[in-house]
Amino acid sequence: FFTILRNPNSALEKLDITGIAINDSIMISIANSLARNKKLIELQAGLLNWNITADGWRAFSRTMCNKSSILSTHQSNHTLQKLCQEDMEIALPADIRSLLVVNREHRSQAARHKIIKSHFSGSHVNIQPFAKMELKVIPFVLAWMAQDSVINTNTGWGNGCSLLYQF
Repeated sequence: FFTILRNPNSALEKLDITGIAINDSIMISIANSLARNKKLIELQAGLLNWNITADGWRAFSRTMCNKSSILSTHQSNHTLQKLCQEDMEIALPADIRSLLVVNREHRSQAARHKIIKSHFSGSHVNIQPFAKMELKVIPFVLAWMAQDSVINTNTGWGNGCSLLYQF
């Protein structure tokens, strides 16, 4: 099934792999397969057969929100909304749960939310990416930053103040 997940032309939106024992190696393969997948919304997996350590979850988290650069965050997976039954979601690591919620509840703005939370929140805001931008791009970036409903750094999501206002 990794080949299907990796295929950019795949129309698969739901996949049930309940019953498959999942370890770090399989989780990392799933994460790598989903990195550029824009179709799969639901990956049903039974958590009972899982033997995943921090390494496997870290790979999956990086697929959902690669924080290495703004572009990498933008190119992360913003489509996957479910990894298991909702009543089992509590067993997932908090960051994975949070990213799935962002994809589910902020579907059209998931990339924007992840970029702001990862690169423009907290006390250490990095403005270096702006120094490297072409001048003709900066007005578009400023307009993007001026949109409302930016992430609240205390609660995690949406405070109504634009990122531009916060600068």
